Order: sequence, then C-alpha cells, then structure tokens
Amino acid sequence: MKRTEEAGFSNLKDVIAHSARRYTYYYGSGKISNIKAGDFPEFLRTTAGMSSTATEIANWVIALQSGELLKKPSSIETLWKPAVLSNGNTKAFNNLLNGYALGWPVVGRSEHPAAVAAGGDRAALFVYPKDDLSIVVITNLMGAIPSLFIDEIAGFYIPQMKAANGFGLPPTIKTLWKALESKGYKKAIEVADELQKASQLKFAEDELNTWGYKLINQNKKQQALEIFTLNTYLFPLSSNTHDSLAETYWLLGNINKAVDHYKKVLELKPNNKHAKEQLFKLNKSNLREVIAPTTK
Repeated sequence: MKRTEEAGFSNLKDVIAHSARRYTYYYGSGKISNIKAGDFPEFLRTTAGMSSTATEIANWVIALQSGELLKKPSSIETLWKPAVLSNGNTKAFNNLLNGYALGWPVVGRSEHPAAVAAGGDRAALFVYPKDDLSIVVITNLMGAIPSLFIDEIAGFYIPQMKAANGFGLPPTIKTLWKALESKGYKKAIEVADELQKASQLKFAEDELNTWGYKLINQNKKQQALEIFTLNTYLFPLSSNTHDSLAETYWLLGNINKAVDHYKKVLELKPNNKHAKEQLFKLNKSNLREVIAPTTK
C-alpha cells in the first residue's frame, strides 16, 4: 500500500501528489465548498485521516480474507462479531449500521450481512463475508455518504440486492411489497387490510414512510404516492404521514392536494414550522393561492 504509506495520516493539511482536495456539501444551501484544512491528533490516527486508493484498500481486504494478515479464520469471525448489549440487542450508528464489532460497524441482517469501514461521510468499505464480495467507494466529498448506496452497487453482482427487487425492506414491508408488485400499488389499502387480517401483520408508520422515500429515490413517485396514502389511512392522526403525502403530491405536480395535506399537518400540529414554510413557498410561487389556517 505504497500510496497509502506516502500520504500518511496528516494529509488534511499537506499537499499530496495526485490527491484531490476535500469538499463538503451543505444540505441547507445546496452549496459545495472546500473543507477548512485540518488535522487529526495522533491518538485518533488509527481511525481517522488516512488517505488511500480503492485499489490499495481492495488489495488489503483480499489479504485479510485470504489469511495473509490473520492466519486463523476464527480471528476474522471474532473481528466482525458485534458486541451485544445487556438488553440482548446490538447498537451502532443508524438503522443500516446496526452493530459494532472490534472497530468495525456491521450490518446485521438475515440476507447479505456486511462488515463495514466508513469515515467522514465520504468513504466506505463493505465486506459481504457470505457472498465473497467487497465494495470500496472512496470520494473527496463529505456528504456523499457512500454507505447509503454501496448495497445498490453490490446489486450489479448480486441482483437480489437491488432495492428495486425489494432488498433491504423489513419483513412485513417486504411481504406487502411482494403482494403489491403482483396486484398493483393502487390496491395498497385493500391489500394491506387483507394482510393484517389474514396474516396478522402489523405495519409500522416509520417503516412505511421510509419505504415511500426509497420508492421516490427509485423514481417511482406514483407507487410512493400510494404507500404514503396507505400510511395516512393507517395512521390518520400522524402529522408526518400527511407531510410526506403532501410532498409527494407536490413532486407529481398536484398542487391542490399538496396544499390540502399541508393544511392537514397544521390541523394536527398547529406549530409545525415546516408545513407553514411549504405553504408559503407554494403561495410565493403563484402555483395556487394559499391561505394558511389560523393557528392558536
């Protein structure tokens, strides 16, 4: 790993040949700019500040899994075994990286689990031990968050792992996904009612909402609309379900419906700042005359 060795761990302030300067993405303004030069103290340099290439990281992973670095296979199992808390669960950074092993976050799931190295919201390595597959993504953009799309890259090698094929969905949502793929998303409410009665499934508001946004990211806005509509049907007193439905109507160009559901948000949660701002934007854009309801 000569390139990694040359760059070292103080590369945030040094000039490194053939190395791209780091950038950061500001979500509020949508602007991209250079990150302020900085450095990591020595005690953090085992976990932060290393500069490398995808090729050298890939070679390191191959050496690790082939037994060049750790001779005993059980050593790797120990390395990637997540710690279990006193309540019997694992815990890490988010719903995806849901466990923490010996310095490695892990993705604990029944299908295609992974051991992960991710840093600075700009780089990630996913090792899929059961699939003899590893994916390395290194960027110079803080905010790229490759950990969120590496599974989709893996899907080019293992089609089952593509989000469009239902990968990554919670068990109850995947059951609903299979049914709607067969019967059509316009029957979402009818199918969900049938599954709840026949299979005693219980759908969670946040899981349905997350799935809806995944569909939007797959450019399946009409299907997302049906899922968000289902969510308002199942959880009519949740302001968040109406907010998501309003946003989707807006994306589809149905301004009247978007306004109606943002108003519903304010009925349920009168001090909801986001809904007020969205209604103001709709009014300012002259898309439709919007009068926000009076709030107490």
